[in-house]
Amino acid sequence: MKAVTLRQLREAIKGGGRLLGMDVGVRNVGVAVSDRGCRIASPHSVLYRNQSTVLSNIDKLSDLIQRHSVNGLVVGCPLELAGHRSSQEHMVKGFISELQNSGKFQELCYLYWDERLTTAGVSRTLQGLPLEGLQRKLILDKMAAVSILQDCLDNLWRREDGDS
Repeated sequence: MKAVTLRQLREAIKGGGRLLGMDVGVRNVGVAVSDRGCRIASPHSVLYRNQSTVLSNIDKLSDLIQRHSVNGLVVGCPLELAGHRSSQEHMVKGFISELQNSGKFQELCYLYWDERLTTAGVSRTLQGLPLEGLQRKLILDKMAAVSILQDCLDNLWRREDGDS
């Protein structure tokens, strides 16, 4: 796996392929997938994280990447509001290291995307919906991944179209 810039990510998907968005948390990883044109992000799934699920999650991601012809990952990596590195950054980068060390994703590129306030924004959006407990948390994790991926997709094409 190789870390790339936004421009390099755009080049990686020019020949076709989708992007996978991930919201990496302590207990869960929310997953979203783009359409084939890499314009729209949709919720996909939630992976449960602990020491005993590392290999299982690697296999699930590998299958998902193959099934959906994914060329790159967009991984939410929060910064503090002042723009400094956050304590969660270490956890997110540790997760990416697990993927790299598996050897299954060598052809894949990835981009860290600033996800400040993503979960808070999604949580506000879900207010008022009749969701409770685990159901709410799972939807929150998936929708946070959608928000991260969609923000990246919007910027990806805005920059190409010269709108920035």
